[in-house]
This record gives sequence, structure tokens and C-alpha cells, in this order.
Amino acid sequence: ITQDEARRRRREVEREADFYGAMDGASKFVKGDAIAAMLIAAVNIVAGVVIGIVQLGIPPAQALQRFALLTIGDGLVSQIPALLISTATGIIVTRAASEANLGNDVSRQLLSNPKALAVVAALLGALALVPGLPTLSLMAIAAGVGGVAYLTRQSQQRQLALAAAQEAAALAAPKEPESPSALLAVDPMEIEIGYGLIGLVEAGERGNLLDRITAIRRQTALELGFIVPTIRIRDNLQLSPNSYVIKLRGVEIARGELLANHYLAMNSGLASEEIEGIEAREPAFGLPALWITGAQREQAELLGYTVVDPSSVLATHLTEVIKAHAADILGRQDLQVLLNSLKVDYPAVVDDLIPGVLTVGEVHRVLQNLLRERVSIRDLVTILETLAARGRQTRDPDLLTEYVRQALARAICQQYRESNGQLYVLTLAPQLEQRLAASLQQTDQGMVISLEPSFAQRLLQDLVAELEKMVAQGHQPVIVCSPRIRLAFKRLTERVVPHLAVLAYNELNPKLEVNAVGIVGGDYDE
Repeated sequence: ITQDEARRRRREVEREADFYGAMDGASKFVKGDAIAAMLIAAVNIVAGVVIGIVQLGIPPAQALQRFALLTIGDGLVSQIPALLISTATGIIVTRAASEANLGNDVSRQLLSNPKALAVVAALLGALALVPGLPTLSLMAIAAGVGGVAYLTRQSQQRQLALAAAQEAAALAAPKEPESPSALLAVDPMEIEIGYGLIGLVEAGERGNLLDRITAIRRQTALELGFIVPTIRIRDNLQLSPNSYVIKLRGVEIARGELLANHYLAMNSGLASEEIEGIEAREPAFGLPALWITGAQREQAELLGYTVVDPSSVLATHLTEVIKAHAADILGRQDLQVLLNSLKVDYPAVVDDLIPGVLTVGEVHRVLQNLLRERVSIRDLVTILETLAARGRQTRDPDLLTEYVRQALARAICQQYRESNGQLYVLTLAPQLEQRLAASLQQTDQGMVISLEPSFAQRLLQDLVAELEKMVAQGHQPVIVCSPRIRLAFKRLTERVVPHLAVLAYNELNPKLEVNAVGIVGGDYDE
């Protein structure tokens, strides 16, 4: 909430506390006065009857009639002031929670509802017809109250008519032409949802998607080192009710389907038996899953299924999409914001690099190369210092990226190190590395490996087979090769194995224990 909203809520709490505090004291006062009046009335009747019979010798029936009548009269005379006191107390209690003056409060409360004044006028007119009551006075007061009610109602109707006329005039007034620049604006990232998923965005038990997106942006900043732009969420009636689309600068990059009132149950291999549900695919990783109802959730969890709600499914998919397209999400303006923030504490680092050594565009390409392989750019100081040192030797973004990766070796190895502190990797056979190095070619897209199609297919098949063995052992897919072919080998394999981490030998932390669990190309001829 904003600071003004916080002040308003605080004032409301203070007024409520004052109101209930005053009400508590007033109720105790009025209650004590009423109890005292009842006790006095009882004493008057009993004591009067006893005195009339014993001292005055009046018959019991006559004594009861006389002293009961006197008690009622005394009660009326004493309770009229009590009624006035109670009314005054109510006004004072109401004033405890008000910030306006008494005159404004009374006039607003009495004149806000003409129906209440009309009812009062009718009651006064009815009392004027009762024999024994002052007819003329009651009729005059009833006429006055009725006139006030009529005038109040007319005033309210005029205000409503004026408001309606102003609204109609506003709608009929010619609108200013929309700025053409507003039509050209494209949101950096947006999520379009079908009308069946609107409940995920609205406030409520299931409407926590906005909070999850905020958490995703914070998590991305910590893991990848840059701020994801604001993600706009909008409904799209052209989509099917349960579909959603993730767009990057107006272009669709991912799509999925959710059932808003269900849960997604995934079998991680530990489920003891099957459960009924609607077959589906987990959108982030494409795993087989089932949509189950809320009544089946507890049973599925007991059977060993992993059960998540629709908001978590969409949040997980969005997180993976951001990581996969981080290089495209980071724009030059976003980089300039990072540089301006860094320049406050490290002005020499930024001024030594830009614009004397490299331009913002060249630095941007290096950061994109790092993010494309999911390397965090959070340590921007080390990255810029490395670029400043190597930028005078070459301006090739690919070669500069390799230099930066060497400087970030500890962070890169930490990213793939397992819980026991070891790094498990695959290696390339020496004869295969020599053949790949001999096949390197410089193109407009950078350094690539040019191989015969049949040999390339065999290589990729053997690589996938070794990676499957590695994953079956519970290790992350990581392969180590020589620095000369690292980037080109990554480009060769990224279409088949996009999540494969390719490290160079000079990127390995000397203090880290590395275990080779397999070799690719060991049976290839020289």
C-alpha cells in the first residue's frame, strides 16, 4: 500500500478505537442510570403500599392504586431527563469518531435521508390525532418536518440529474485524438489469458498470480543479475477459456493450458498406484501429468504424486521461459540502467570501459552471450573489468565472452556443483577434439564446426546416449572440452540438447573436485 493509504487506514483504526472506547463508558453510565430508576420505582411501590396500609389505614387495593399511580408519575418525570441524557450521550459518542464539527455532523445525518424525516412527520401527525395531546403544536411540527423532507428529496434529485447531465456531456464531448506513439508501444513481456483463468489474477485464495510474478522477478534478479521488465497481464477473448500465451515484445514464445479449479498431479516415479484425472502435459518441461479435483489432492499426495495449483504451474512455466530467453529480454536500455546504477559505487570501472574501449552495444552482446548459456551477470564489476583489460586486444564479442567466462570460473562451477561438493562431467576423446578443432570455420555467425552430416548425426546420437546415462545417475548434463572448441561445440549441440552445459578446461576451479563419468567419441578412428 502507499503511504497515503497507510495514513488513511491508521486514522480509521484510531476513530474506531475512540468510538468503541466512548461507547463502552457511555453504555455503563446509561445502564447504571436505568438500573437505579428501576430500583427506585420498585421501592416507591412497595414502600408506599406498606406506608398507606400501616400508617394511613388505607385499604390495600386503594393503596396499591394510589402509590402505583404516584410511582408512574415520578418515573415519567425522572426518566425524561434520563432520556435526554442518553440522547446527549449518543451524540457525544458519535462525535468521538468524527473529524467534522457538530453542526455539520447533525445536519448531514438528519438531512441525508428524506425517508427518515417523512416517517417522523407521519408519526407526529398520528400523535396529533390522539385525544388529550396538543393537536396544533404537533401538526405544526409535523408540517415543518415534512417540508424539510420534501425539500431534501428535491435537492437530491436535482444533484442526481446534474451528475447524469455532466456524465452524458462528457461522453458526448469529442475525444482528443490518440497519440500515434502510444499505438506503437510494445510491452517487453506480457501474458494473455483466457476468460476461464481470470480468477488466477483477481484477489482471493486462488488469485495469487501477481504475487508470484513479483517473486519471479526478484528471483531472476538474484540468479541472472538483471531486472526483468514489468510483465503485463491481460485477458484475450480470442483464446480458449483455459489457455494462456506468453509474449516477448508482442511475439508469442510459449503457450499452455490450465484448469482453474483443478490441481496438476505429476508422478515423479514414487507414486504407488494410479489415480483418475484428466491427462495433460506439464507446460514447462512437457512431463506427463493429470488434472485432478481438490477432493483428490490429499489422496494424490499420499500416493506419492507431486501436486501443484494452476498458479504455480504458470509461474514455473514463466520462470523457465524467462531463463531460456534472458538474452532477448535484456535490452540496451536495461543495460544502461545497470551501468548507471553501478557507476554510483564503481565510477572508475564504467568510465575505463565505456566509451573508450568498448561501446554499450558491444558490452550488450557479451552479456547476451553469457545469458544465452544461463551464466549470471550479477557480478557486473568482474565482467566490466575483464572487458576493459581484454577489450584493447580484440573487439570480437565471442572471444570476449570466453575471457569473461574464465574470470567467472568459480561462479560457473558453483552453478553446476552438486551437494557433495563435486562436479560430474563428460569429456571428449582426444581424437574427437582434434577432428572438431580441424573443422572449425569462421562465419558471419561466429566460429562454427563444419562436419559431414553423417558424422555429425553419429556424434550427437552418442552424446545423447552418454547424457542419458549421466542423468540416470542423478547428475546434471555437463561436458568439458578444450577452450578452442567450447563455443563452437555448444552451438553444434544446442539444437539437440539445449540445456547441456559446455565448459572449458580453463573454466574449472582448481580447488573443485571433478569426476569424469563418461567419454564421448572414444571408439572413433583417428
